[in-house]
Amino acid sequence: MNRTSTTDAIILRNSRIGDIHKRVTMLTPDQGLLSAIAHGAYSRKGTLRGVTNPFCYGRCYLYTDPVKQSVKITDLSVHEFFPGLRESITRFYSASLWAELLLKTFGGGGQSEPLFTLLLSALRALDSAVDFSPVTIQFLWRYLETGGLQPELDACAACGRRFPPSDHRYYDSRCAGFACSQCTDPAICPALSPGAAAYLAHSGGLEFSRALQIGLNAAASRNARRVLYRIVQDVAENPLNTLRIGGSLL
Repeated sequence: MNRTSTTDAIILRNSRIGDIHKRVTMLTPDQGLLSAIAHGAYSRKGTLRGVTNPFCYGRCYLYTDPVKQSVKITDLSVHEFFPGLRESITRFYSASLWAELLLKTFGGGGQSEPLFTLLLSALRALDSAVDFSPVTIQFLWRYLETGGLQPELDACAACGRRFPPSDHRYYDSRCAGFACSQCTDPAICPALSPGAAAYLAHSGGLEFSRALQIGLNAAASRNARRVLYRIVQDVAENPLNTLRIGGSLL
């Protein structure tokens, strides 16, 4: 067994082990979510102290102990720190929402390489974004696609009737998709506006940075986020703490 390995990684979460050690959970393109110990990362002189913080992206060097069945980080060469995320509380909460979603859904249940590429693209865009909204919308919508969970926009998930362009679509968790007004209760199901639906349909097939250039008015943006937050919390099967705590920012 080869005890040493390397992988690209994006740090998602830290937790303390004892006084000076850190458990690091990261997303990798080849192994999905991976948990490893960074020894001495909480000590003032620890070499892994500053490079194992959330949202650092780099090349991670690992050692696997087959006896203890543990993995430790021996080094991490950071490619990008994304300093803009720490300069804005809204940017930081946005990235935290994505990280919490990935952790609670065990990486979305899909292939890890497309998800890793998506998260990296989103973090790069968010790092300098003035308006976080399109970045979050694109990340969440594409996250659903990578896991095979993206709802159909063209037809009712219950009866199969195609939606006219001017119709609202109502997200109904019972059918895990958008339903027409005849097949659900519009009073209790969040409605996706025609403008928001058209935006998702058009922009979702574009390259990430190109999709961010597509205009979306404030009302449609709020509507799309509200509906996507509902969908991803259903996928996570739990409320997301980031939305509970920072909902007013997001």
